[in-house]
Amino acid sequence: MAGITLKSVKNFALDDVTLDIRSLETLAIVGETGAGKTTLIKAVAGLVPFEGTLLFDGVPVHNLPVRHRNIGYLPQDLFLFPHLTVAGNVQYGLKGRNLSRDEVRSRGEAMMTLMGISHLADRYPATLSGGEKQRAALARAITPGPDVLLLDEPFSSLDVKTAKYLRLEFKRIVHELGLTTLFITHNLTEAEEMGDRIAVMNKGKILQVGTYDGIFLAPTHPVVSEFLGARTILNCKTCQPVGNGLVRVNTGKISLLVPDEERPVRKIAIPAHHVYLSRERPPGPDVNRFSGIIEAVTSERFLARFIIRISGEKIIAEMPEKEAKERGLQPGDTTHVIIRLRHIRVV
Repeated sequence: MAGITLKSVKNFALDDVTLDIRSLETLAIVGETGAGKTTLIKAVAGLVPFEGTLLFDGVPVHNLPVRHRNIGYLPQDLFLFPHLTVAGNVQYGLKGRNLSRDEVRSRGEAMMTLMGISHLADRYPATLSGGEKQRAALARAITPGPDVLLLDEPFSSLDVKTAKYLRLEFKRIVHELGLTTLFITHNLTEAEEMGDRIAVMNKGKILQVGTYDGIFLAPTHPVVSEFLGARTILNCKTCQPVGNGLVRVNTGKISLLVPDEERPVRKIAIPAHHVYLSRERPPGPDVNRFSGIIEAVTSERFLARFIIRISGEKIIAEMPEKEAKERGLQPGDTTHVIIRLRHIRVV
């Protein structure tokens, strides 16, 4: 499948974007609303004008019409045709390809089977759930056999549980079909789960590209750091597997259990919003639980940020300002601290 290269791409929303998406890779473009993410994906699709160069596998395509770029595009609003059944929507992209009726039906059925929606073939979009619509729209996008797949915020309208399930399904299908994919989102969790790499975008610029762990541990731009949120990074002096998929790491001052990724642990990163604070000792197992002293409390954008000292280590925690006031946590107070194991990043 095609690798994608953008060189000095500029228009009303993009500011000199230069970017490489590797063949067969899913690159997640993440950023706040208004960062230029949707304009970028539309530029690749040929739906907005721009200055600069766009290449697929080294071949310029920026002057080609949309129909000649062999792209599958799933817009945020899906745009399923209301007058067509699911089967009709899925087969729509095969029109004008000199295929027999049997070939069109066969390819459509194969994609509906892959997406698990064969039983919906004769249904109309208005009768489908949100998740069923997403599956039908993706099936329509991939049925023509594109070289490049563009996904623009495809899960933004779904509930958390459905979105989580479909992310895993979409990722499996994209890899199974061997598609080069550009995935747009404002959600870091989606970017982490879907992307082989992540590009952080702001005000029309690509600020940093890399793996999630690489960006999370070493942001190279203040805006990237702010977007990722506060975190504590600890150096690990020793690590020892303890079974059940866990490793005990020692920072020299505190000891924690972290996920076992079957490699030595050099550093761990703890997102501030996954550190739980409480005046009273919470119920539950005694895993990654500590007692600490609150050294400082600051407020920013309706968030309260705490610096807690635990046996010499400083840990950052965040919670909504309203919640912090309700708990009455103040500098100098002793607090119970839970560092949620499943959210610790291991390097």
